[in-house]
Amino acid sequence: MLETTSLAIIVTIAGFLQGLTGFGFGLITLPLLGLFFDIKTIIPLVVMLALCISLIQTFQFRKAIKLKDIYILIAATVPGIPLGVYTLKQIPAETLAIGLGVLMIVFTTYQLLTKPAPRLLGLSSTILAGLSSGILGGSIGAGGPPVIVYSTLQPWSKDQTKATLAFYFSISGMIISITHAYTGLITQQVRHLFLISLPTLAIGIFLGTLAYTRISDRGYKRLALIIVFFLGCMLLYRNIF
Repeated sequence: MLETTSLAIIVTIAGFLQGLTGFGFGLITLPLLGLFFDIKTIIPLVVMLALCISLIQTFQFRKAIKLKDIYILIAATVPGIPLGVYTLKQIPAETLAIGLGVLMIVFTTYQLLTKPAPRLLGLSSTILAGLSSGILGGSIGAGGPPVIVYSTLQPWSKDQTKATLAFYFSISGMIISITHAYTGLITQQVRHLFLISLPTLAIGIFLGTLAYTRISDRGYKRLALIIVFFLGCMLLYRNIF
């Protein structure tokens, strides 16, 4: 009962965050759900739930998608996914959790302290972001940070950033989920948890999307980064001490 209730609350909060900012679902759900479920169960679950949100947002903001960047990002992501999935099968869950915590802290600290100015990035940066995202997505289900950093640095409007992230996460999420299914990671338990999470996920998406239309995206992005930073610290503390 406690696990089911916690799952519903966490998925609702994470759905709200991604509905608001266009990212953050995996960064919120992975460390929190890791308190109640095995990490090799929640990784494919989180990927499937995040895919649902990305597909909805892709449809909502389809006119603002930066297609040229998407094509390059996806082409670079595909080779990294199998390597990431292989890593997941070889490395202990605690090591993966610590790596995820470090990733969360480094990413949020960089964003909060440097406040990088938007600028056009070249082809090499696009390829690096896509490849890194594929490896992280296939291994720990959190391939978002490299692409989020890449999009944040670009001189795009918030609609263009959100649309491009949603479309990218839709494509990469489908690839990762198919790979997880092929390698046997999507078990009966994962499918059960996915189905019972859908109602609360819908509530979170609706509330987050509503807030996006009414509240400053910049302010909430900063708040999201602060939350993710502390969650990363909590994940490290839980797996090291």
